[in-house]
Amino acid sequence: MMRTQPMAAVAMIAVLALQPPSSTEPPPDPSSSSPAPTTTTEPPPASSSSATPPPASSSVPTLPPSTEPPSSSAPPPPAPAPVAAGGREWTLTASRLDLGGLNFVGVVDAVLNGQVIKVLKFTTSDMKIKDLVQTAEVQPGIKLVTAARAGSTSTVNRTPVPGSKEPPLIELFTVQLKGNLNILGLKIPVNYTAASPPPLNVPFVTFTEVTVRNTDLKGGNLTIPGARISVVSDLAPVERR
Repeated sequence: MMRTQPMAAVAMIAVLALQPPSSTEPPPDPSSSSPAPTTTTEPPPASSSSATPPPASSSVPTLPPSTEPPSSSAPPPPAPAPVAAGGREWTLTASRLDLGGLNFVGVVDAVLNGQVIKVLKFTTSDMKIKDLVQTAEVQPGIKLVTAARAGSTSTVNRTPVPGSKEPPLIELFTVQLKGNLNILGLKIPVNYTAASPPPLNVPFVTFTEVTVRNTDLKGGNLTIPGARISVVSDLAPVERR
């Protein structure tokens, strides 16, 4: 009986020695001991601790300051074309003005004292001017006055051209035509300018008590009965004989 207990104790100690040591931690999950790798298409986040960030992508290369082209300024506007000196304005006054074969061409450009202005252009086959007085300024305050004999009628006829069967029409370039338009015995006050041209185009017209400011007259011969030419100041009266 005493020999049996020691043998049992030795057997118990051997069994305990073959068992693994006990642990308070739970055994690891067999499924988590070797996890499968995760596949992703997103790149890893950039590290904020990188000392040299990658250069920014740009389709236009940046030139060094020393090689950059100078800034170009807008070109200056072109200089205006030179204008011919042109003629001077002259004024015609008459108690009656008859225009035959008249045609109002329209508003055109004319050069006056080196400036381009708008004027009325007429063509006519003949002109008759009663009590003609023509005035032109030759210098400030001084005028050249040409006056016909009182009661006479001056004429402007077409200038013949060699080799041409018919002389060209007279061209009249007018800044202003002011007076009474006579139609069937009626006197209609008119004041024609480039801003207010004639509304009608008639082949024959008569004006009375008319004042015409002109810049040019082409293709005509002017005949003035008893012409008297004088140089007067602005305030001097016109002398007739």
